[in-house]
This record gives sequence, C-alpha cells and structure tokens, in this order.
Amino acid sequence: MNEPSVGLVTVVPVLVAFIMPILTLKFRSRFLYATITTVTTFSVAVLTLINLVEVVKGNVLTYSFGGWPPPLGIVYVVDFLNGVLGFLAATLFFFSSLYMYWYFGKIESGYEWLSTLTLILLAGVLGCLYTGDLFNFFVMLEVLSISSYALVAFFRRRKWAVEASVAYSFIGALATMLFFFGVIFIYASFGTVNIADLVVKTHQDPQLISKYLESWSGRCVGEWCYGNVFISSALAVALMLWALNFEAGLFPNNYWMPSAYTESPTPASALFAGIVDKVGTYGVIRLFVTLFTAYGAVLAFPLWGIAFRDLILMILSFLGLVTGYLGALLMFPQKNVKRLLTYSTISHIGIIFTSFGALVSKIPLSASAEALSGILLHMITHAIGEFALFIGLGTLSVVVGSTNLTKMQGLGSRYPLLTASIVLSFLSLLGLMPLAGFFSKFIMFTALMNAGLPIHAISVILISGISALGYFKVIYTLVVSRSSKEEEVKQDRLLIPTLILLVLTASLVVLGIMIIQGAVINVFMSYAENLLSIEGLSKYVNSVSELSKVLGGG
Repeated sequence: MNEPSVGLVTVVPVLVAFIMPILTLKFRSRFLYATITTVTTFSVAVLTLINLVEVVKGNVLTYSFGGWPPPLGIVYVVDFLNGVLGFLAATLFFFSSLYMYWYFGKIESGYEWLSTLTLILLAGVLGCLYTGDLFNFFVMLEVLSISSYALVAFFRRRKWAVEASVAYSFIGALATMLFFFGVIFIYASFGTVNIADLVVKTHQDPQLISKYLESWSGRCVGEWCYGNVFISSALAVALMLWALNFEAGLFPNNYWMPSAYTESPTPASALFAGIVDKVGTYGVIRLFVTLFTAYGAVLAFPLWGIAFRDLILMILSFLGLVTGYLGALLMFPQKNVKRLLTYSTISHIGIIFTSFGALVSKIPLSASAEALSGILLHMITHAIGEFALFIGLGTLSVVVGSTNLTKMQGLGSRYPLLTASIVLSFLSLLGLMPLAGFFSKFIMFTALMNAGLPIHAISVILISGISALGYFKVIYTLVVSRSSKEEEVKQDRLLIPTLILLVLTASLVVLGIMIIQGAVINVFMSYAENLLSIEGLSKYVNSVSELSKVLGGG
C-alpha cells in the first residue's frame, strides 16, 4: 500500500525549501527562519518515527510517486535498515535546526540560505535512504551533493572555504557521474533499475523466481538477459562503489573531507560527520545485503578461487583497515579542532568498513548477522557522538573566535555542563563502558573473531587506542590546561548548545543501558538475520510486488 508517511519525508522539506527564498523578499528575521527549519525538521522526524514503529513491527512500507506501479514508477521502500537510519537522520537534522536559534546570532547574514540548504540536504539524505530505485538514488545523491557543495562554500568570503568547496564539488561531480554510468550498465542488462525487481533477476533461488519472475518487466535468466550480466554487473558495482566510497569517506576517496568539514558552518559540519557520510555506507550495505547477496548467482563468478562478491567485500574490509589507522594516526597532530574531529570520523568509517569482511558468503549467517548488527549500531553511536562533538567544540570555537585548540584552554571550567557532554561523547567514541559506543565496537569485534578475522578484530581495538591520543588531547586542553588570558563570556549564551549536548549524551547513556539489558541487541540481531536471509529478500520483494498489483501493474 501507498504509505503517505513514506513519501512525505522528502516532499515536505523540498516544498519548504523552495518557499523560504520567497520569504526573503519580505522577512529578514533570524528567529523566523530558525523556527521554519525547526518545525519542518520536527515534522519529518515524526514521519520517520511513524515509519520506524511500523518496520519494527515487521512490516515493509512502500510508496509509489505519481501512482505509477513499480518497476515503471519510482518507489520508496522502508525496512528495518533504512527505517532506523531515516529516523536517526531526521532527528539529527532536528537538533541541528534547534542549534540554529543560537548560531544565527553569531553570523552576520545568510541565515535564510543556510536554512534552505539544510532542508534540501535533508531531502537528499532521506531520498537516498528511502528509495527503492537505483536511478532515483542517483538523483537524490545529486540533491545531497549539490546542497553539500553550497554549504561548504557558505562563508564565500573565506578563500579556503571556496577552495574546499571547489575540490569537493569537482571530484563529487565525477563520483556521481560514475554512479550514473553504473546505473546505465544495470539497466542495459536487466531492463530495470527497481531494486526489488533486480533482486528477483540477480537471484536463482526458486522462492523468488517461481513467485515473481514473470510478473514484472520480464524474465532475465540465461538467454533472456542482455549481454553478459556478470561483466555488466561487475562494472556497475565498481563504478557505483567508487561514488559510494567517496561519499562515505573511505580511503583513498576521503582526501576532501578535512577541508570540507573544517570550512563548513558548524551545523553543516555536524550533519556531514553525523549522517551524510552514512549515506555512502548505507548504499554499500544495500548493494551487498539486498541486491547482490550471497544467494545471488550474478556476482558468484570465481576470481582466484574467490567469488567476485566476496572479493569485493574483502577489499572493502582491507580499505577499512587502512582508513581506520590513517584517521587515528592523523588525529593527534591536528591543532584545528574541526580537522581533528574529521580524522576521528574517518577512523570510525574505517572501523565500520573493516567489519564488512564478516559479510562474505563463506561466513556463517550468525556471524554475518552479528557483524551487520554491529555495523548498524556503530553507525548510530558514531553519528550521535560525532554530531555532538562538532556542535560542542564548534560552539566553543565561535566563543573564542578560532578553531585552534590552544585557544580553548581552560574553557572546561567556564562551561562545565557543555564540557562534561563533550567528554562523554569522546568516551563513547573511544568505547568506554557503559556508553553505547563500547557495545557497538564490542559486537563488531566479536563478529570479526567469530568470522575468523582476528587481525581485523584486533585492529578495532588498536585503532581505538591510537584515537585515544587525539581524544584525550582535547579533553586535557579543555579541563586541565589553563589559559593565560581570561575572557569574559556570559554563561547563558550557550544555553541552547548545552541543552542539545545534554540530550545527545544522555541518549548514549540510555542506549548503553538498554543494550546491557539485552533487548536492543536481540532486536538488531533478529532483523539483521532477516535482512541477510532469503526470507527477508522475499519480504522486501513482496512488498513492492503487492504495491504494483494495487496500482494496476503485473
């Protein structure tokens, strides 16, 4: 059935974003634009919460735009994976909007455009997460990318901001173009870009073929396919992975991140590190957990005795190791606090991709499900922790007028609640029990050990240990060091940022306690096993098939 709550998550922010520039002809109130942005993001967060509640019940939600039946029309499909990430994204955008009430008072102009670009970015992120169509994923990836380029260049009078935006946009445009070429290869061979339809055509399992194969755009097995489907699929995966890894920030496609994150406005930097990079990671997961799975025959072609799909996952896992160590090692020398946090983000991206090695077909389902659970949970804990740090330390940089860490000496005693929240966020990212970050890392560690990848598992600990040097450097500067200059800054000016950080860090504590009780882990494991099973694939396909029938399709 068409669920309005699924379709509205991108429609609402886009409509408001187009209306907002018109308001600038009449209104110039900072409070007005902050309020519009907050109300819009809150509405979207409520919609994503409604969707999340339904998918937790075991449902798969769908929505077809324009009433066109899939696979002809664009369809959104929401299961547990993107339901959780969609709610996380909308929630962080809501907190970013609340932060704008304080932040708008610190910039001279452009607040209406910052609001507009933030809403467009929200639409792009949720469009990528919710879409069940590869071409629409490309379109929404462009929406996300273009708004990101503009946000990086928001302070256009700064030379480095423009340079960072140009570098980001030049390579980003190339990345999205390559993704589009990948979609072309898929369509040329399979005659469809609908993910559910492709699932049927890339699998040889009788449960999928006997029920769905004849009902949509036609059979694509053997002589019914166009050209060599292995070669076209392999090329498509290579091209799409280049773009997705660029967006995720995986080595060697992450060189643009330090400059882009550093030069962006604090609300944008927090969103980039918290949720935007997760879009690329989500795309990779959807590619190998839903589209080209261990059950599929298309990418099972052996190279050097290893199935092509498994070889790609092993390469991604190795690149994750490189990314993790690189980010951790480059964190400590940084004097710019935003660059330091950017390398922290890179190290955690590396940890997440390291766990992809446990998703290869030869690994038992229980270990793969544990790895997928850890990956998803760490995407959540890292998003909350890193978002909070960019907000907290970004706020302090505004207070002192510099992102140089040495300028922030002794600020911890002046803002104890804000500093305490920053410290807790660091400790969660480090993996200190009972904060939620400990459990997400522990699950990935045990999954990698159970998958027979001890070097990868130990690397999760080593990367965290190296990262601790950078984290405690910031904590020491804020709490222990004392500045030679005492500047008078009113305490109440940081009320909004402090409240936001308190809520975010409290969520990390509460989530950690819930994980200890076992309920959260059981839910994540159950849905991870479902996502990785043929029954889960059938459920995903069936939801789109039923929608097609309702709308008059096959």
